[in-house]
Amino acid sequence: MSGNSAFELVKESGWRAGLNNLLRAEFQSWWRTRKWWVQSLVYIGVIDFILVLMIFISRSDLTSNISASDLLGIFTMFGGLFPSVGVSIMMQGAIVGEKQSGTAAWILSKPVSRTSFILSKLLGNALGVAVTVILLPGIVAFLIITIGVGTRIQIPSFIGGLGIMYLSILFWMSLTLMLGAFYNSRGAVIGIPIALIMGQQLIMGLFNWISPRILEFLPYALVLPLDQGAVGSIAYNVIMDQPLQLWTPIPSSILMIIVLIALAIWRFGREEF
Repeated sequence: MSGNSAFELVKESGWRAGLNNLLRAEFQSWWRTRKWWVQSLVYIGVIDFILVLMIFISRSDLTSNISASDLLGIFTMFGGLFPSVGVSIMMQGAIVGEKQSGTAAWILSKPVSRTSFILSKLLGNALGVAVTVILLPGIVAFLIITIGVGTRIQIPSFIGGLGIMYLSILFWMSLTLMLGAFYNSRGAVIGIPIALIMGQQLIMGLFNWISPRILEFLPYALVLPLDQGAVGSIAYNVIMDQPLQLWTPIPSSILMIIVLIALAIWRFGREEF
């Protein structure tokens, strides 16, 4: 879609050259196709189905009684990890695919800056993910939990928790985007993020052995409890309106996202086409 023939001449210059047109193309690929509702149905179906299943099992088993706290723990953990894998898979072709097809070279032959190319990929997909992966599944989860167990959840706190989950997904999105600027192979671009996500228990255990302090600056704690057997992550604590015993992963994740984007822009600026 970035090679769309509907591009129009603009007066932007410098690093912003062509940004509006590139963003328009990215938005069209999300909102003028079936992509947005397909993505929404996938994540609603997977994430929220788990919550419905847990409530159903609880009601069918008279010896167990699942609480809103349990459901929110499942939602913040599963809703933070599963979309990270999906978004990494989706983003692995954002740059590599266009480099391999020659679309990137064609676009950059126009009055378009390489910074705009990277930012359009990030911003266009970040908005699509915010709506289809976080907001819509989050609304459904809110209704399932409040109606299913009859518990009232503070809306501002729930939105704050969704924001923490989104920050976690943005980190993995930025990492995949940066790898796409460095590598021309889809295998490397998708393999590294998936390995880091799926191997989070091993990685957390390794860093905990080296120095537990390292874990306090990694994005894992945004959606995962650092202590094995514990329920709460940062997203969980925010939704439950509980005091944050750990807050450092929030600014450190934001800083790492900025660094990853800067590295992507720097490396792509030196790409030869």
